[in-house]
Amino acid sequence: MVLRIVVVGGGVNGIGTALALKQILPNCQLTVVSKDFTPDTTGDGAAGMWGPYLVEGTPDDKIISGYQFTTLIAEPSRFLPKLMAKVEEYGGTFVKRRLSSLEEVASTADLVMNCSGLGAKDLVPDDLVYPCRGQVMRVQAPWVKEFFADESEESFCYILPNIDKVVLGGTHQDNDWRRELDPIDRETIWRNCTESMPSLKNCEVVKEWVGLRPCRKGGIRVDTEEIFVKNRHIPVVHNYGHGGCGVSTFWGCSKEAASLAVNLIQKYYGSPSKL
Repeated sequence: MVLRIVVVGGGVNGIGTALALKQILPNCQLTVVSKDFTPDTTGDGAAGMWGPYLVEGTPDDKIISGYQFTTLIAEPSRFLPKLMAKVEEYGGTFVKRRLSSLEEVASTADLVMNCSGLGAKDLVPDDLVYPCRGQVMRVQAPWVKEFFADESEESFCYILPNIDKVVLGGTHQDNDWRRELDPIDRETIWRNCTESMPSLKNCEVVKEWVGLRPCRKGGIRVDTEEIFVKNRHIPVVHNYGHGGCGVSTFWGCSKEAASLAVNLIQKYYGSPSKL
């Protein structure tokens, strides 16, 4: 038996989960289905700073916290293509398709990995999922080598150096589905960032972007259930609700989701080593 696994979602958690699965189940037939892949995912616009941000409801003992620290920048726009290439090396395939339910792919799968991010609100459905709108701009400021963040309400901003640009932000507007640029937000971001770091006043703005963070009341969901399709019970592993720290948590969550998948395979189909 060749196990058929479908991963729903083309963001960092979907691709990370696909890779984690292929590393432990190299012989499975794995397909990643998503309406968007890089460079059109939410992660592609993220600054990529590693740190706990907007993970409502997740227990404190599972988060790293601090005020001054050295951390990583991992830009999804750069590493997502490499992760996808690695999944392809293992034999995984990608299908660009918009789904209206998990049942659409479950009917031809033995296991579904739901990494649909904000889409889980309708696909599961899960009313705890909501967007947190983020607007940022990218500027040319090669002299900026350290990040800065002001989390006070009156002067909220962050300045995050990437490899060849600096990201200025931002907004964290809950339940706001707008994807268009807001000129008022632009003015606020520019004012707060340049007041915090005056050397930015004469820098060139290269790009502006809006993305919707896939938040969830109650925190990240990594667990299992089953759905009934065409007289079959299909196991499902959920891995979504990462909010503004998908980059920070994706590999840990991907490995946990893959581990849950192996347990389900054992339960439903027997030893994974024989499949």
